[in-house]
Amino acid sequence: MKQVFHTLLFLLVYVTGQGQVEYQTDSIHPLFRGPLDGEKIRAIYDTYEAPRPSPRKKSSYNEVILSIFHSRKLYTQTALNNKEHIPELDSFTYKPISRAVVYESAGGSTIYNKKAVPLFDSSSIIVTAYGINPQNKSLYQFRVLRNRTTPVTDWQAIQHFCPVYTYFRKDAAGKDQTVMAYLGEFNAPIGNSLTIEVRNIQIPDTASTISAVWIKRAPAVISVFTANTMQSFITVNKYQWKHDFFKPDGATYYGNTEMKPVKNLLLLQKRFESTENSLFFYLRDKVTTADQVEYNLVRGTDSSGWIAGNFDPNIIWLKDLPPGDHNLLLRYAFQRQTIGSYSFHILAAWYQTTWFKVLLVVGSILALCSLWLLLKTRRQSERLKAQHTQKQLIQAELKSIRSQFNPHFVFNSLSSIQGLITKNDMEGANQYLTDFSTLLRDSLKESQRDFTSLSKEIEMLDHYLKLEQLRFGFTYHIETAPGLNKEAIEVPVLLLQPIIENAVKHGISNQYEKGLLDIGFTQSGVDLVATVRDNGPGFDTAISASGLGLKLTRDRIALLNQTMTGQSIHLDIDSTTTGTTVIFSFKNWLA
Repeated sequence: MKQVFHTLLFLLVYVTGQGQVEYQTDSIHPLFRGPLDGEKIRAIYDTYEAPRPSPRKKSSYNEVILSIFHSRKLYTQTALNNKEHIPELDSFTYKPISRAVVYESAGGSTIYNKKAVPLFDSSSIIVTAYGINPQNKSLYQFRVLRNRTTPVTDWQAIQHFCPVYTYFRKDAAGKDQTVMAYLGEFNAPIGNSLTIEVRNIQIPDTASTISAVWIKRAPAVISVFTANTMQSFITVNKYQWKHDFFKPDGATYYGNTEMKPVKNLLLLQKRFESTENSLFFYLRDKVTTADQVEYNLVRGTDSSGWIAGNFDPNIIWLKDLPPGDHNLLLRYAFQRQTIGSYSFHILAAWYQTTWFKVLLVVGSILALCSLWLLLKTRRQSERLKAQHTQKQLIQAELKSIRSQFNPHFVFNSLSSIQGLITKNDMEGANQYLTDFSTLLRDSLKESQRDFTSLSKEIEMLDHYLKLEQLRFGFTYHIETAPGLNKEAIEVPVLLLQPIIENAVKHGISNQYEKGLLDIGFTQSGVDLVATVRDNGPGFDTAISASGLGLKLTRDRIALLNQTMTGQSIHLDIDSTTTGTTVIFSFKNWLA
């Protein structure tokens, strides 16, 4: 149980506001279990050893020497950037921390040693130590600090060993060391550091220290070349590969090659002519393969999306770029959260300029508009001719229908006069003829117009109903809702006349004094509603009425609806055995 608890403790992930620190100290990485395969290890890792003293006495050979195996995906110091200053490493310069270990230069002054390696991806590091072996391991402990202050692990004993990676390491007796201590595998978020301290418990204030710093890093453009500067590009590229880090005879770990001979060829140009639209962007750092650099070309709201490099490890080649503003975004595949950028502008050729495109578009639009206007004028002329012909036909039909209203009205009136004469009611017949002549004159006068005022229409209906009332003795009412301006509202002339005649003749004529006819004009929103209601016996609305008045009214409404824009008339009939209701809806009539 104790061993299980110990294993879980050392597999713990420490979480802070800056991210996670991960470590594993209870097992050995498969590559280090031995015997060591140097080729496999070098394919993945580079090795960094903390600087050690130049010994003055033999007994100092057994001092602990710490080393870090870390990713080799990126070198910050290429042949183009000699000994670049990395500010994150400045705080990792140490003085000697124990009188038992004295570091001195040949001149006797104290030496300050940088004991940190910069890391630029999320890969873990493996930490080992020379000078500790199974025989003296009980004298040593180690711990891990985050950002040099926060303990990640407590002081703990050395557990594991592996074969030495570098030969010619001597112990105090002058014998070659055959094993090295394996402290564990560690990882931290970008922007953090881990410091591994090893101490001799017999001298607690003495510690050997080594650190790793995970640094934010994005590709940076140090020069841009075009077809016009191809000779400079070739010169710089040849010079770089002459001092290749990945060749056995290349520069040392972080490079020491000066770029002064070609430094004047490195230009950060921001504006390019229209003919310079194929560009070579030379990058600051060197990576092992081109696909470890990813780029995204942004132009306005358009984006190419992230694309892996496929040309050269530290060159991005963009071809046939359009004119305008561009922003080249850059990142490493092993640190995608950190993005660099380089903005530039390509001038437009004369045929790519805005004014040329505007002229071209305007010319095209004018040509199309001319053609469109020509076709539209021709079609409109033909349409107007057809509409004029159709309107004349409709007006002729309306006049024909209106001309039929008068004979229909006259026939009914004469029938009423004939009835009075038959009854020998000469006084009533004379009165009827007088009123009939007045009504006939008004009817003939108004029938020459398409529309008349609502007040005039009500006046003519009232004259007609008075005449019919003399004959049949029924009761009628004509009501207009308050607020309706009868003088300003116009309705089609005599449109209600045939319906009211039918209501009298077929509805209430046989009921005499019991007959009742109500006519009302109301407002519903922007609609004018006219209602004709009688208490006659009704009729079956499902059977098409054969009466001439109803047919003429329907035909006239259909023709009127063809000539009006934004307005229409609807006719609804509801008839039962207790009466008939006819509703005229004049849509949008009061808008």
